[in-house]
Amino acid sequence: MVEFIFKRVSHVVFRYYKAIVITFILLTVISLITVFNMEIKTDIIDVLPKDNKIVIQFKDFMQKYGVLDTATVIVESESKTIEDHTDLIETIADKLKRSPLIEYVDYSPLMVRKEFFLKYFPLFLNENSLNQLQERLSKDGIERQIRLNRQKLISPLSSPMDSELIARDPLNINEIIIGSLKSSHKDDSIDLSAGYYFTKDHSTALIFAKPKGKSRDMEFVKKFKKELDVIIDSSLKENNNPSGIKMRLTGAHILSEEVRQVIRHDIISSSVLSVISIALLIWLAYRVRLAVLVSIGLTMLASLSMTLAFAYLLFGSLNIVTSIVVAILIGLYVDYSMHMLKRYGDELRELNDQQKALEVTLTKTGKAVVISAITTSLSFFSILITKFEGLYELGIVSGIGVLLCLVTSLLLMSSLLIWISKGGSQNVLSIRRLSSGGERLIALIGNRPRLILISGALILVFLGLGMARLNFDNDPEHIGNRESKAIAALQAINQKINKKGDPLQIVIKRKNMEDLTASFDSLETLLFGWKRDGFIKQYDSLKVFLPVPYTQRINIKRLKEISGKDTMQIDKIEKIVTSALDKNNLEYEKNYINKYITGIIVSLNRHKVIGLKELDEVLDPMVGHFYNKDDMSLAAYIYPPEGGWDKKVLNTIRGAIASTEPNWTLTGKPILFDEIKSSIIWGSTLATIATLLMNILVIYWFFRKSRYVLLVMLPVTLGFLLTLGIMGLLKIPFNFMNVGTVSLIFGLGVDYGVYVMQAYLGEEKRDVSNALRITGKNVMMCAATTVAGCGSLITAKFIGISTIGLVLTIGTISCAAIALLFLPAILYLSEGRFQNERF
Repeated sequence: MVEFIFKRVSHVVFRYYKAIVITFILLTVISLITVFNMEIKTDIIDVLPKDNKIVIQFKDFMQKYGVLDTATVIVESESKTIEDHTDLIETIADKLKRSPLIEYVDYSPLMVRKEFFLKYFPLFLNENSLNQLQERLSKDGIERQIRLNRQKLISPLSSPMDSELIARDPLNINEIIIGSLKSSHKDDSIDLSAGYYFTKDHSTALIFAKPKGKSRDMEFVKKFKKELDVIIDSSLKENNNPSGIKMRLTGAHILSEEVRQVIRHDIISSSVLSVISIALLIWLAYRVRLAVLVSIGLTMLASLSMTLAFAYLLFGSLNIVTSIVVAILIGLYVDYSMHMLKRYGDELRELNDQQKALEVTLTKTGKAVVISAITTSLSFFSILITKFEGLYELGIVSGIGVLLCLVTSLLLMSSLLIWISKGGSQNVLSIRRLSSGGERLIALIGNRPRLILISGALILVFLGLGMARLNFDNDPEHIGNRESKAIAALQAINQKINKKGDPLQIVIKRKNMEDLTASFDSLETLLFGWKRDGFIKQYDSLKVFLPVPYTQRINIKRLKEISGKDTMQIDKIEKIVTSALDKNNLEYEKNYINKYITGIIVSLNRHKVIGLKELDEVLDPMVGHFYNKDDMSLAAYIYPPEGGWDKKVLNTIRGAIASTEPNWTLTGKPILFDEIKSSIIWGSTLATIATLLMNILVIYWFFRKSRYVLLVMLPVTLGFLLTLGIMGLLKIPFNFMNVGTVSLIFGLGVDYGVYVMQAYLGEEKRDVSNALRITGKNVMMCAATTVAGCGSLITAKFIGISTIGLVLTIGTISCAAIALLFLPAILYLSEGRFQNERF
């Protein structure tokens, strides 16, 4: 039945080869037009399981708290303190504000929180500062401060700025506030006392900008990155290019653009490297004519373009994982064309009849190509079991792509071979045959089959020890861009602000503001205890913007004592202040002094705890990282102790969160990747088992005997184990990207056993040497082209993609070596058993 179908296909191709070629050219052009609209998703979150609870919680947190919505401009001074470059900071901030691509800019916390802070400033003070405030507002305190003001103004070191500050704050309340902030936030990572976001060592300033577009909108991200580069360059020029200044950018938008460029570079470089390597291999092995190379290239282009067009129609884009599909499939696509090319050229030279040569090619080689394509596509489809979105898309695109390649090879490549061979077989293959070492390989197997088997068995046992050393690296930073400037900038800042390791996030959701404010109080008590006991090193929470309710209640009690005194009246304090100013001959505006004193006394008389309702008065967009009014939830960020997030610490934190009400959740990268580690390992194991079983079923359907199935599966099974052993010995770890594709070794490697067994059983004479002469070079070339495709990924800048290429390359070489050495040696020793069997 199969042979009859291939004969009919050969007749159709021979008759309509020109129409078939034209049809495929049109399909290729249409596909290429479609592919040019394809985008690349750069977020690793896009490749994670969709329905996993932990993943859903993490995605929900990222979206609701704007973690991905802010870009950070880092201004670092390598020679002076950053205070010497505030003009540069102001210039950059001003240009960012005027950019049409930016929604808001936050570079000075006092600029956006000033009104709110002044209104409620006594609630932010610690006990010592409240005592200082009471003393400063006494008659002696007022007179003392006015005298100090006069001394400062008449000093030779006085500046116009001093005069302005004293006129604005004659009682120097700002000194008390800053002192309190420094004391209360001495362990905080950022110093706000100077009115900017400075690191503790005052070497670096941070400017936060929220773009109007999302980090997933790649067209916007590209424009946004260019805009930032222009703003930074022009700002430096306007400030005379100050020496010792280093500018960096980080944030989701910056990283997205960086990843987009890296993936595009990796796709182009790996594809070009693959094509050049494969073309050179084909020419060296077969000495084909230029027309044949063009035919193979056109077949490959048609297959790839239709595969990518299919991916676009189905998913609309590629992601980090599916971006490797081109490099992986190039080698596979060429394999099918090479088998047909070699067989067709040999048959045409012998028969001198195009139609008969094509018929023999399809009936003899076509069956092996079909079984190879089916097993390979099933291997790709098996990845769907992992439930990882990126691997799911890779499995579908690659699986369908292999089948498209099969159809393209059988129809387009056959048609092109008919077309270019009109002048004879010399237009297909060179008459002069080059030695590929095949005869030496045949002689080695024939002379020493037992030695080959024993040596191979010893190597397998030795490498089996390597499997015990296999490990899994679940650090997401170890699969990203190895040259990422955005990540390097983020790591440098985290080092400066003493934040080591990925934080966990605690999210609390309640029904109303009152309940959520109460939960904020409970959360701060819990976090303070964890920090005191060493479970966490530090934490960031809403307390940066809103005093913790329990500390407010303590302050209110003290404020009642202060404001209850008779001296704390607006008219009395105003009289003391104006009298002291007159006595020291200092000019002042009476209306301003009245307003100034009134503001202080009114603040002292606010004896009500402020909560989330009052937080609406804060215009600082950074509040959104801690409080989501629409969702009625708040978040806190906790950082690991020196030893990192070990199991004991994590279990303690998880237990504490679990013992609270159900509306408290714990999320974060450490939990996320720990959770999906077991999921992807289990899924990859199932995918490997599924691939193995499906391959066995398909091969049994084709070969019809269990003994044949065992022999066909031997190279890929041993090759798979050999790959694991080599990975262990070379300390190549599994990660979230390569572990999901390890099952592809069965899809890539099973072909070699199929080709050898088909050549051995499919000919009239069962001869191992003859089988190797027919298919040995093809197996070598198939392995070489697959290595050229997958191996090109090793050069990728994206570490995860690079390790996929490395693992698949090791697997391909291992499977091919066993198919060309182990399997023929076994067949040679068992040759008598197969002579009288029908196939």
